Amino acid sequence: MRNTKPGFEIIESSFGSSFYYSKYAEKLNNKAHVWHYHPEIEMVFVNGGSGKRQIGSHLSYYTDGDLILIGSNLPHCGFTDSNTANKNETVIQMKPTFLGIDFLKLQETKYISDLFNKAKGGIAFGAETKKTVGKRIESMDNQQPFDRLLTLLSVLKDLENAKDYKILNASGFSMEMQVQDNDRINMIFNYIKDHFQEEINLAAIAEMASMTTPSFCRYFKKITKKLLPDS
Repeated sequence: MRNTKPGFEIIESSFGSSFYYSKYAEKLNNKAHVWHYHPEIEMVFVNGGSGKRQIGSHLSYYTDGDLILIGSNLPHCGFTDSNTANKNETVIQMKPTFLGIDFLKLQETKYISDLFNKAKGGIAFGAETKKTVGKRIESMDNQQPFDRLLTLLSVLKDLENAKDYKILNASGFSMEMQVQDNDRINMIFNYIKDHFQEEINLAAIAEMASMTTPSFCRYFKKITKKLLPDS
């Protein structure tokens, strides 16, 4: 089991830009196993390969690459590692108001607010949308800041118009907790992440959290708004 502290990630915009952009070569994203969150909305395009998603209380696998949009403060892990076999991974992180509040109220840009609102539960896009926008997301690596922004706006527009998508946490996800709960909830999610392919032993997790099984199930429901199996 990992003993990683819960991660509040501080993100700095790329030089000369209002948002962060990074394109990682295969296996070079060292944040792959870190359970973390941040105010910025995150877009991730994985070019090829298969891997695992952990976003909020959602766990699943992807094949043939991935395209994800993660809402503000929605906890998640990275998506690639040494076993993923992807060509590269592109990460874009932007504050919900990075374009300005007034700009987002324009009729022409209302789609951005609608998309960001939908991303609160995490969005996984299908093969057609990955094909449509993937190359443009990667092409931003060689663009100047202004052109990069224009490309991002066009990508966001296509994502809002996409029909092949799935909301990963359909009823939303809540991490309403006190600071003293951080270590406990981090331990729970790290355990689930590391034992995803095994049968989860509720009694064992409850014992690690120094709680009875019924108390632990109530605690998990309070934190995540989700029910555990057999609870």
